[in-house]
Amino acid sequence: MSESTAPAGRTWRLWLALYVACSMVVGLVVSLLVLRSGVDTTGVVLAGGGGFATSFGLCLALPAAVRELKRLG
Repeated sequence: MSESTAPAGRTWRLWLALYVACSMVVGLVVSLLVLRSGVDTTGVVLAGGGGFATSFGLCLALPAAVRELKRLG
C-alpha cells in the first residue's frame, strides 16, 4: 500500500504557521492583561512582544526536545 504524505518542507511551514498563530494569541493575552493593570502603552507593547517571543521560542524548541527524548528513550 502506498502511504501518501506531505513533503517535509510543506509540513514544516504548516507547523510554523501554527506556532506563529499560538504565539500571537499568547502575546495578545499578555498585552490585554498588562493593559488591564494600568501600564502605559510602551509597557503593554513590550510585554506583549516578550510574551510572543518567549512563546515562539518555546514552540521552536519543542520538536528538537521531542526528537532528543525519542532518541534517548
